[in-house]
Amino acid sequence: MASVDIPGYVLTKLILFTAAMIIIPILSFFWLKAYTDSDLVSGGVAAIMANVVLIFYIIVAFTEDIPTGDESIKDD
Repeated sequence: MASVDIPGYVLTKLILFTAAMIIIPILSFFWLKAYTDSDLVSGGVAAIMANVVLIFYIIVAFTEDIPTGDESIKDD
């Protein structure tokens, strides 16, 4: 089985966005729950925050520079 080299920055981004996807909606739910008694509003805001994190992940993924592999070849 061949080993795949995954760049460290890719794993770092994945771990950070995974943590954000878990933490931000939960924190926003309970933070808003402290100010309102409505579970529907708190849950809606938590769902919106999960979508915001997902949108940011997609933006970061599309704007990331992709190495082509030709960087080690030098033109003489």
